[in-house]
Amino acid sequence: MSKSLIIYLLLLVPIMLANSCKTFENIEIKGVENIRFHGIEDNFVYFSVGLQVSNPSGLSFKIKEVNLKTVADGDYVGTLQCNDDIRISSRCDSVYTVAMSLQLSNIFTGAGTLYRISRQHEVKLEVKGYIRIRSFLLAKKIDINKSQVVEVPKIR
Repeated sequence: MSKSLIIYLLLLVPIMLANSCKTFENIEIKGVENIRFHGIEDNFVYFSVGLQVSNPSGLSFKIKEVNLKTVADGDYVGTLQCNDDIRISSRCDSVYTVAMSLQLSNIFTGAGTLYRISRQHEVKLEVKGYIRIRSFLLAKKIDINKSQVVEVPKIR
């Protein structure tokens, strides 16, 4: 290969990668539904949620990290974390079931808040933090600042 072709290819790859980063801009986390309680162990509450994700881009990706500070009815509860990587398909608007854990900030106040919430029919949840996504060599951190009224699942 000639030197000019090698230089051309070395310049073309970063330009193509930079252009493909633009496809991450349209991703939207719309909300949650279908909360299912799995259990409490030590300082963690385990549950799964249906995460509504809109990905109109042609790039599929994985949710690699979730770090969301959680407030329920004005009381800080703890930090939401994702237990598994979730693969989001390209050009989709669907609900993905995600296993999550809530690390309580304080076992006593957190447990008291969770008990109070379990007696209500609906609760206003506020989450603030980030979700980190990755597709091949590209990565992006999506800042989340959402508030939503959710139905409290029955604990059996």
